[in-house]
Amino acid sequence: MWSPVIILISGLIVGIGFLNFFNGKEIEFAQHKFDKKRLGAIFLATFFGVWTCGDLLWTVIRNFPFDFHKPEGSDGIPQIAILVERFLNGVFPYSLITEWPNLGTYLFPTYLPLTWMPYIIPEKLGFDYRWMGFAILIIGFLYFFYKVIPWNRSWIINAVLLFLPFLFLYIFQKNDTQSIFRFSVETMIAGYYLILATALFSKSNLVRGVALLLCVLSRYSVVLWVPLFFFVIFFKEKKTNLFQIGGWLALGILGLYVIPFLAEDPTIFKQGYDYHTKAAEISFVLLPWQAEGELPAVISNGFGMAIYFDQFIDGSAADKLWVLKNTHLSLLCLTILISMIVFYKIKDKMDYRIFLLGTLKVYLVIFYNFIQIPFGYLFLTMVFISLPMMALLLGQVNFKEGSGNAVSYTHLTLPTNREV
Repeated sequence: MWSPVIILISGLIVGIGFLNFFNGKEIEFAQHKFDKKRLGAIFLATFFGVWTCGDLLWTVIRNFPFDFHKPEGSDGIPQIAILVERFLNGVFPYSLITEWPNLGTYLFPTYLPLTWMPYIIPEKLGFDYRWMGFAILIIGFLYFFYKVIPWNRSWIINAVLLFLPFLFLYIFQKNDTQSIFRFSVETMIAGYYLILATALFSKSNLVRGVALLLCVLSRYSVVLWVPLFFFVIFFKEKKTNLFQIGGWLALGILGLYVIPFLAEDPTIFKQGYDYHTKAAEISFVLLPWQAEGELPAVISNGFGMAIYFDQFIDGSAADKLWVLKNTHLSLLCLTILISMIVFYKIKDKMDYRIFLLGTLKVYLVIFYNFIQIPFGYLFLTMVFISLPMMALLLGQVNFKEGSGNAVSYTHLTLPTNREV
């Protein structure tokens, strides 16, 4: 089974190749007018994209309705619904889920607030939760369009950039062998991370702080990358920016998680983590319907390196999981350490925002490929955070020779005066 290796290597090549391409290249920032033509193009692309992709999602929703009291196939959306229902009824959300007697009372909620709080809206308005995930991804698309369309004079390039997000989404929907759109709302997480990847080029400290918050308080895989972000900002921007971004992030964590939930029960994060570890251990054993000699179904779906730890590490499921977890953490820490060292050496040779975008890509490639439970839907995020990278690569308009070592400098028309 080579597909996990291919996915890992190709992702690293994309991230490292992107960084290498812009190393030693000076970025000239300019701003094309955000006129009615560009706004109209965004509207048309979004209208037809939402119409086409929304129709595919509607087919899934119509054919596979959800009853969160009877979770089938996945406990993801039902778990979100339980948390929302408890919160709206004034019940503390983070306690053992007992609403599913047929599954026992072992499941402790693992989702952070910004994974489930947005679904208060569909719960109150009475529409399917999967539309909410889709809507947040579209919001990510719109923010991406708002930022990158003014980067280019060429309407051909802009047309490509308007077309690509919906093309990727359409391809995933038409080839959904993992039932991503049936059982999950991972489109929301992809939307959050696209907003973060795009917001790296924002001048607004509030926008950058909120973008970080969306990711930290949902799929918190980004948490070890956040120190690298602040490390880079420390060297390249005013210290007030560092404190303001950090302040908005801290304020959001306090207001949405620490004060309302963690202060009431300081053990909820650990209980959620322990449950996730228990579930990960189960992933290394055969499911009841599998025959002896088969590979564990959860980790042999073609995604993630966990299958190799199962095959090549001796011992129990717990032993194999221990090795995988420590390898995962070590690789992530090593990635951040190397990134900090490299940035310090080249900080005057590469635009720092491009460095942050490239390292975010590399970091997430490593994170998701060595994750303990490699569900296919998790890899959706890595595709959509590549969109700003494509916008930068397509956005080059001319080259000029530098002085001294005759370095070629790339001129991109990136915004200088847009606050968000």
